[in-house]
Amino acid sequence: MFRTLTTWSLLLCLLAGPAYGQSNEVKRFLNAAVTLYENLEYEKALKQLQKARAKATGPDDEMKISLLEGVVLADLGKEDRALTAFKTAFGFDLEAKMPVEVSPKVAVIAEKARANVRKLLAPQLEREKREAEEKKRAEAQAAALAEQKKRDDEQALKNQPPPMRVEAKAPPSTSPKAGLRVGAWVAGGIGVACAGGATFFLLGANTRYQALIGRTAASSEAATMRDEGKLFATLGYAFTGVAVAGLATSAVLFILAGRPEASPKVVVTVAPTPSGGFVGLQGAF
Repeated sequence: MFRTLTTWSLLLCLLAGPAYGQSNEVKRFLNAAVTLYENLEYEKALKQLQKARAKATGPDDEMKISLLEGVVLADLGKEDRALTAFKTAFGFDLEAKMPVEVSPKVAVIAEKARANVRKLLAPQLEREKREAEEKKRAEAQAAALAEQKKRDDEQALKNQPPPMRVEAKAPPSTSPKAGLRVGAWVAGGIGVACAGGATFFLLGANTRYQALIGRTAASSEAATMRDEGKLFATLGYAFTGVAVAGLATSAVLFILAGRPEASPKVVVTVAPTPSGGFVGLQGAF
C-alpha cells in the first residue's frame, strides 16, 4: 500500500504545472533548516522544514523541501523515510542536486532513490522520446514532399508546350458557310475529346499527389507514383491546351458561318498554363 501511494505521488509530481518562484517565507525556513542541519540539530531542522512545507506555493518549493528533508532523515538513520522524501524530490526533478554537502551514507541513499524513480519513469520517458522522434521524422517527410512538389511544379512549367496558332480560313468553295460549319463541328469534337483526356490525366496526377502527401502509398511504390504523377500532369496540361484551341476554333467558325460574309482569315493563339490557359483571337469579325 505504501509503495502504491509513493508511485501515485511521483506521477502527480510529473503532472504538476511549471515551477513557481520560491517564496521568501519558504526560503527563510529552508535557510534556517540548513543552518540547524550544519549544527547537527536535526530535529529542529525538520521542524523548520515542516513550517516551510506549510508555506509552499508550488513544485519548486516542494522539491527543495523534500530534498533537504531526505538529507536530514538519512543522517538521523531513518532510511525508509529518507527514501520516500528523496523519491518525492526526484519526482519533481530527476537531476536535482543536493542542497548541502552530504556524507557518503546519505549520498548512497539519495542515489538509490534516484535510481528507483528513474526505473519507475523509464516507460514514460522512452515513450516521450519515441513520440518526439516520430514527430521529427514526420515533419522532415512533409518538408521533403513539399520541396519535391515545388521542384515538380517548376519543371512542369518549363515543359509547357509553346503557344499554338490555329488559322481558320474560309474554304474556297461555292458554299463557304457550310464548310465553316463542318470545320466548327470537327474542331469542337477534337476540343471535347481532348478535354476528356485532360480531365483523366489531371485527376490521375492529383490522385497520386494526394497519396504521396497523405502517406497512404507504400514506400516501395512512392517513386513509381511520383514519376507517373509527373507524366500525367504533363499530358494533362498538353491535352488542356489542345482542348482550349479546338473549342475556341469551333466557336470562331460558328460565328463566321453566321455572318453574311466569312472573314478571309482568323488566327487563334492558345497558351496552356498549369492552372488553365489563355486564348487570343486575331482577324476581322
